[in-house]
Amino acid sequence: MSYVNAPIHDLLIRIKNAYMARKSLVEWVVFSNFKQQIVDLLKKYGFIKDREIVKDDAWKKTLTIHLKPVKDPTNDIPNVKFFSKPSRAWYVRYKDIHSVAGGKGIGIISTNQGLMASHEAKQKKLGGELIAEIY
Repeated sequence: MSYVNAPIHDLLIRIKNAYMARKSLVEWVVFSNFKQQIVDLLKKYGFIKDREIVKDDAWKKTLTIHLKPVKDPTNDIPNVKFFSKPSRAWYVRYKDIHSVAGGKGIGIISTNQGLMASHEAKQKKLGGELIAEIY
């Protein structure tokens, strides 16, 4: 197994690449609670269909992500823009949070109350680390 320097970037790019290749599954994503929260957020806002946790051994878990079918490539394939990187975290105040793609996308923000979409954080007047925008 290889070591990934930016696991969240790897997760989001694997989802985007699977959509571009018209796949229905993203398999063998190494499990972490943070990745599970991001995938649940993507499911909540309709970017993926479902996810499941697969236990390989007694201590080893992976995520399997079920994707929606691509009908219109220009609208169904998500674009990802990264802000925080392993070498530099990108923090924003709630006043600096803007809508993503005219309200069609979401920004993923890690706040002190957990992971949430950017519009939720703005409503709750919470800032935090802006991880990525998906639209």
